[in-house]
Amino acid sequence: MKRKYKRALTCISLFLMLTIVILISYIKYQKEIESTSPIVFVENGLSINYLNGNRLVVKNDNKTYTFSVTNNADVTLKYYISLTNLRMKQNQILYDLVEEKGKMNALKNELTKENLSLASMISIEPKETHFYTLRLYGENDVHLSAKLDIGIEEHNEEYFKETILKNNDIEKSSTTKIGSEIATQDEGLIEAKDENGTIYYYRGNVKNNYVSFANLTWRIVKINSDGSVKLILDDYADATANFYDTDGTKSLEEKLNITSNQMYEFLNEWYQENIKSYEHSLISNKYCVDDSIFETNNTMNYYLGNNRILNNYDVFYDCLGNTYTMKIGLLSADEVILAGATANSDNTDYYLYVPNKTISWWTLTPSTSDNENITFFEIDPNGKVVSLSNGNYYKAMRPVIHLNPKTTVSGSGLSTDPYIVVD
Repeated sequence: MKRKYKRALTCISLFLMLTIVILISYIKYQKEIESTSPIVFVENGLSINYLNGNRLVVKNDNKTYTFSVTNNADVTLKYYISLTNLRMKQNQILYDLVEEKGKMNALKNELTKENLSLASMISIEPKETHFYTLRLYGENDVHLSAKLDIGIEEHNEEYFKETILKNNDIEKSSTTKIGSEIATQDEGLIEAKDENGTIYYYRGNVKNNYVSFANLTWRIVKINSDGSVKLILDDYADATANFYDTDGTKSLEEKLNITSNQMYEFLNEWYQENIKSYEHSLISNKYCVDDSIFETNNTMNYYLGNNRILNNYDVFYDCLGNTYTMKIGLLSADEVILAGATANSDNTDYYLYVPNKTISWWTLTPSTSDNENITFFEIDPNGKVVSLSNGNYYKAMRPVIHLNPKTTVSGSGLSTDPYIVVD
């Protein structure tokens, strides 16, 4: 009897375990069906159709989601596209957001837990429908879960990007030839395309790109494709900096890597002392180190920037080397040239020139290297792009930051009435 009783208990236990496994599998299956089934939400005249559901799950693969937004109201509406409940294992997951009819420029960027906004302040006319495709991907081992969130913008104020665009006449090209001619006049805000979408950058002797933030004065360099605004300090920081010391313990790769060299330590220390308490208004963004080698002659490496800037008088909107996602960084040499500098002439009449200085300030762009040292492009006291100094020299530092796309401001951008970030 005891054996029969034990056998019966064993059979019952196995049956219960099998039932639980089947039930869990069924629940997961149902959730998967629900997450990929079309869902329609209606909010104050805005109809959102999530054609693959609004739950995003990516595991070791690329995933594409489609959705549409329709304005059923009788007035123009503005809406946002964002993510909520984001969970991801690795730091770098990328996205492409494309509007089918081309009414919104394609957005390409990196997802971060600090900035879950994919697009904002999108205008949609009455009875109009916008069709979107969102692709999530990464280099390897992609693990992500999130919910897609689309809704009407609740605030009445415009974001900083819209304020800047409203206050400027947008130019389609520069007046002077970028790379070979300096810009000494105000050439305004210029529209261009980079690998992530549409950008807008200032060039020349600009008078209306001043920003007051964290009790410091900054200048707007450009509007990024994600709507964030790139700022550079309108003066030298209160400390000089170098990329590495001459102790010989770091490889060339470590000296080029902005997250492992001394420049990052100097920038981070300055950030902690001056910006940390205001970081809720900032996002991490990409900084370019154009470390691709153009040619090697004996023991000397010549990076792409060397040939492009010194020989071809050319610049790139895209980064041809490595990018690093950080809260604070420096400009690339290309960005300084877009602002109005060249490598063949002084320029004391563009907005990045700082008067009454006797030392140069660093960019992130390498020029040459040998077995031990790397020369980086710097901007000399007369506003010219030069490549003279090894990275172990101490030069001035001009920190660069990015304001959140949902930043709002007051002011007009003039030196006497700068844009002031509204908390």
